Amino acid sequence: MGEDQKSIDGVMEKLALITDAAQTLFPNGKSVIVFELNYQDFKKVQDNFREVDRGHNQFKVDLSGVEIIFILEGVIKIEEPKKKKPNLLSRLRFLISGEFTVKD
Repeated sequence: MGEDQKSIDGVMEKLALITDAAQTLFPNGKSVIVFELNYQDFKKVQDNFREVDRGHNQFKVDLSGVEIIFILEGVIKIEEPKKKKPNLLSRLRFLISGEFTVKD
């Protein structure tokens, strides 16, 4: 890893280890690491970087060619895909196949 940075709580040193490992594992690849953190952990990490990033719910840094993205927990909502309603043809196939039970 290029330039070493120090932090009071060791966050920068640990991130350096992670980025070094990613580069060692895939030396010809591009690495992006995403962390979704609770508020306390997010602020602890955020305090190690630029003042301008401290007002945001997400930010990214580049450590020696590895992009690291930090996201505050709950900021991104992931919805499961809605199940499609079976159309007439799929219902008919189901009935014809006999793979159903009749409830009394």
